[in-house]
Amino acid sequence: MDDLMTLATRLISLETQRVESAGRNIANTATPGYKREIAFAETLAEATGGGAAPVAAASPVLRTATDFSAGKLVHTGNPLDLSITGPGFFEVATADGPAYTRLGSFQRDADGRLVTTQGWPLQGANGDVIVSSGDWRVERDGTVIDGGNTVSVIRIANFDDPAKLVRLGDGLYAADGSRAMDVEDPHIAQGFAEGSNAVAASDMIQLMEAMRRVESGQKLVHAYDDMVGNVLQRLGDM
Repeated sequence: MDDLMTLATRLISLETQRVESAGRNIANTATPGYKREIAFAETLAEATGGGAAPVAAASPVLRTATDFSAGKLVHTGNPLDLSITGPGFFEVATADGPAYTRLGSFQRDADGRLVTTQGWPLQGANGDVIVSSGDWRVERDGTVIDGGNTVSVIRIANFDDPAKLVRLGDGLYAADGSRAMDVEDPHIAQGFAEGSNAVAASDMIQLMEAMRRVESGQKLVHAYDDMVGNVLQRLGDM
């Protein structure tokens, strides 16, 4: 009986996390540069002192991965909006070291640096990307032309194992041991913003299925409570 209760509570916990993951995807379908979460369950065997493993020893946990497929490009006409039309990530310098993003909606700070909304500067081959005049543009290969002169080349990095990237929030990711490599032939579109790759219809279906499984787990708990209550009542009548 205890195994039944354990399975029910773990089912509720697992599917509640799945609901939250699908909910985050749905909430960010209109967020530029957002990459959807993919939730999947794994079963971890807990160590037992020998003998047959009880049902409770199989512990299901929810893992999430990130779908880094490209979102749709939206033309904005804003020269500070940059999008990568192939593989790779922009690199920005944060207080905790390099971070990587597909969200190329930048601003110019007082020093002429191209920065994220959080103020982290975009990185080029020689450090921060800086433009000092109003006459500047970004070529398809990432070369920054300012006043007719080449002032920087935007760094586009890719990874040997993108699955190791850690989500930091605000569209940023940390390498976390994954090796960053320069993309040899990057393609950058100026005046375009990359949209979210989350598909509301798909995630809504997953959310509803997970909610139904949560309800099933709750019914199982209620049934268990009723059985225990009936047993205790009969024992009290004896």
